[in-house]
Amino acid sequence: MAIFPVIMAGGPGSRLWPESRRACPKPFLPLLNDSRSLFRATLDRLGDLAPNDSRFVVAGKAFAPLVFEQAPEIPKERVLLEPIGRDTAPCVAWAALEALRLDENATLLALPADAFIEPDEAFRATARRAVDVLEANPDALVTLGVEPTFASTSYGYIERGKPTSDGCGYRVVHFQEKPKKKAVDDYLASGRFFWNMGIFVWKARLYLDLLQRFEPRFVSTLKTMSERIDASRGVGKRPDDDLEFVKAFSHAKKISVDYAVLERAENIIVVPTSDFRWRDLGSFSALEELNRSVASGENVVVNAASIEENAHGNYVRVKRGGDKLVALIDVKDLLVVETDDVLLIAKKGNDKALKDFVERLKNEGLDRFL
Repeated sequence: MAIFPVIMAGGPGSRLWPESRRACPKPFLPLLNDSRSLFRATLDRLGDLAPNDSRFVVAGKAFAPLVFEQAPEIPKERVLLEPIGRDTAPCVAWAALEALRLDENATLLALPADAFIEPDEAFRATARRAVDVLEANPDALVTLGVEPTFASTSYGYIERGKPTSDGCGYRVVHFQEKPKKKAVDDYLASGRFFWNMGIFVWKARLYLDLLQRFEPRFVSTLKTMSERIDASRGVGKRPDDDLEFVKAFSHAKKISVDYAVLERAENIIVVPTSDFRWRDLGSFSALEELNRSVASGENVVVNAASIEENAHGNYVRVKRGGDKLVALIDVKDLLVVETDDVLLIAKKGNDKALKDFVERLKNEGLDRFL
């Protein structure tokens, strides 16, 4: 079965401001302890699942230099540069159309570029199980789920039903995006729910058929996109340089794969795993958990030495490359982030407030800090 990974390197990362900016959003930042970007780590994680010329990267056109710099092994024609962000449903559709030109029976492995997963070998083993499940159930949509380790209201949840005949997965009963705390407590107590990792395995053709069935507006959009892809590739040009393709993609409905297809489809299978750690690194709260190798009440200081006096639970990120001492005295539960032009000091844990603050910067014309 020909596997075509689709790495979705989008998302503004507003909950990671001021480190994540328009010119270099979170997938391309060196956020991991080994200094790799999340995007680079995602590519490395694929290992031998698929060769480089079978991998697609979808990113905003403005980020082409970052993609080409961090992934020089990916052929440029496999880098799909969105003229404008339209969420995940259109970007996966574009990749599906491209994959079908290479293999009429193409299988997509769609995954975001902003997650932390380790170890890589366990991820690949789970991905292979998912491909095997799809091979036995080619009319299904397969997704990966990980067992929750705490009651998070920041993640989506998947309710499992009956196991598949091979015992490798479960029929999906229900998807729930970011539920309330009380519901999450009930989910964990039931033992029937997984975190939705946003990683999917399915036939490219099936996905396109379901997208047009559930979202009829995509029928004409995909027809134009397909025609312009064929015309552009036929003369050795990029579709994202074709004006008709750009117009069709830019006017596609802005909607996620989850809302457009997954929450409406019937034949969905979740393949669970407990063999690797997973976190969506979309906030400083998630990064702190990744960096925290000390007790939860202690301080975490990244990229600097520190001296602490009666200080507890603070998370401090100093810009890389400096020689700075962080002194923490009589403070607790602070988030402190330093960049070249911003010093953020906030109460730790309020990710929504940080996202709202970024909106305020936009509204007040302070785009130079974005």
